[in-house]
Amino acid sequence: MDFAKIELRQYLAKIKANRAKITPQRVEILNIFLNNKNDHFTAEEILVKLTSSKTGQATVYRTLELFCSIGILKKVIFKNDEISRYDLVDLNNRHFHHHLVCSNCGKVIEIQDDLLEILEEKIEKEYQFKVSNHELIFNGICSECKGSDINEP
Repeated sequence: MDFAKIELRQYLAKIKANRAKITPQRVEILNIFLNNKNDHFTAEEILVKLTSSKTGQATVYRTLELFCSIGILKKVIFKNDEISRYDLVDLNNRHFHHHLVCSNCGKVIEIQDDLLEILEEKIEKEYQFKVSNHELIFNGICSECKGSDINEP
């Protein structure tokens, strides 16, 4: 069995464990995220990517909210972006990844390294506060914009 099928089964098991039904629409939406792990989709972008004509806008919104509530997706709102974007949560990783966001073009780059482990340990020790998760967003200029004539707004 290939890794993609194993990974899909892991996410479907999480859906079942939260007493939610496995529907063809939910599987199709989940596969969009699994096949595009570095993308941060809006609900509208998911709707466009769906091949099933049976999946309507309300179903997409309900599914995205369900996936967020059970820990499959994370809703992310980047600076100057008034639309919610959704990012797949890695079920095998303790923490959510970090992001670099270009202020010029809006490009989002994911950082997979956990850069805050030492800080997290310090917070837990000094404040007796058990950190369950953290997220970090760096805003700046990407390499393409930095190399062009476009200046930071």
